Amino acid sequence: MHESFFTSDCRPRRFRATFTAYPTHIDQIEAERAAFCVWERAQQRAQFVRWMVRLWPVAAGLLLGLLAPQLRSLVARFEPWGTGVVFPIALLARRPEFRGASQIVHGLPLLAFYLQFPMEGLIVRMALRGRVTVAGVAWQVFYLHYLAAIQLIMIGGAASHALMRLG
Repeated sequence: MHESFFTSDCRPRRFRATFTAYPTHIDQIEAERAAFCVWERAQQRAQFVRWMVRLWPVAAGLLLGLLAPQLRSLVARFEPWGTGVVFPIALLARRPEFRGASQIVHGLPLLAFYLQFPMEGLIVRMALRGRVTVAGVAWQVFYLHYLAAIQLIMIGGAASHALMRLG
């Protein structure tokens, strides 16, 4: 009779023989188990890499979030509409309707400025779980920016000023 001890991390251990004789096939079994453990670790690494690759929208959002100040200075050349198209959530958070006495409300525009792209990365990641193409998800993110920009125009009164000039 032989008893084997398997561990969760699949480290091969020697069989303990209960008889005085040590069978020769035990070395073959241990070699096969060691090879299986190497294969299993390679499969786990490959699964981890596949999981990390699926998180590319979040990584891209974090990168854009870190580069937000440089992006704002680049977009500032196209004022007044450039910042409203790229950072609509931050501009909406800056509106006087959101003012309050809380410290969180005072820091909301800056928080929205840095977290807008990582949040959009999470939204894209969740949307890509379904059977949606990358172009379809990009269109949805563009549409989100479009709606926020329209809200800025409506709240800011730019639409009423434009209509007054036409009329």
